[in-house]
Amino acid sequence: MTNWCQNRLEVSGPTPLLGAWRAAQQGASPGQVGGRSQALSFHAQLPAPPDAPGPHRARRSSDETQRLGLLLTGHADPTPDLPLDSVSWRILHWGCSGDAAHVTLTSLPERLTLEFLTPWGPPLAWLQAVATAWPALGFELRGIEPGNELYVHVRILNGRVQHSEERAPTGQELLEWGYEPDDA
Repeated sequence: MTNWCQNRLEVSGPTPLLGAWRAAQQGASPGQVGGRSQALSFHAQLPAPPDAPGPHRARRSSDETQRLGLLLTGHADPTPDLPLDSVSWRILHWGCSGDAAHVTLTSLPERLTLEFLTPWGPPLAWLQAVATAWPALGFELRGIEPGNELYVHVRILNGRVQHSEERAPTGQELLEWGYEPDDA
């Protein structure tokens, strides 16, 4: 069973540029039946390659898991000629094993707020790539997944990380996200 990470992404900048960014993020989630477009799809800016096998494998081999671990820690790919399975590719390039789900968008002048769910953790790799591609925008992501005692807060300005913290959530943060501290 998947543990869902709640995410809140605030994107700030000039309204016309925010409109362009918003349009670039819209798309259908890979493997989504009916191909319905959503307000935020990681696939829109960082599409999973077509040679990434399968939509989702329930079990990865220990070799694939070890390979992903090496790549995530900055080591060379031991089998660069073999494509990653789709889940490993997404974890490596998006920071989570699947696309954004249950996306809601609030638009204000010079600010967009997107709230969405991701499996297991926040999309940190995707955020870094998108912030680098859109340096004139500011990005602030907060995510919480109390089942894994995970709270993340990242702020990126001018394409550079200004603040990054990953830790267990406080009781106050659990309450702010709708959890009872004793329930986590």
